[in-house]
Amino acid sequence: MLKDGRLCVTYGCRKVPYGIRAKISSNKGKTWGKEIIIRDDALTKDIGYPRSAVRPDGKVVTTYYYTTEEKVEQHIAATIWDPSELK
Repeated sequence: MLKDGRLCVTYGCRKVPYGIRAKISSNKGKTWGKEIIIRDDALTKDIGYPRSAVRPDGKVVTTYYYTTEEKVEQHIAATIWDPSELK
């Protein structure tokens, strides 16, 4: 749950462009907003299993395993993003 009470789900997108996505719900999960692209530069569809945590400042840290052209071997990566910019 985000600091403002909205729900957030993060997931791996295994369709081109491969990457990590999120959606936010303002009504306890009854409906979900537009897809948020956290990353879309994965080399293959072998990515995912994201986990997210809300920091004290309200930003979200999303961790996941990933591959890119620069780092072909699977590795753990993280993205910090601000859901307050998406209202």
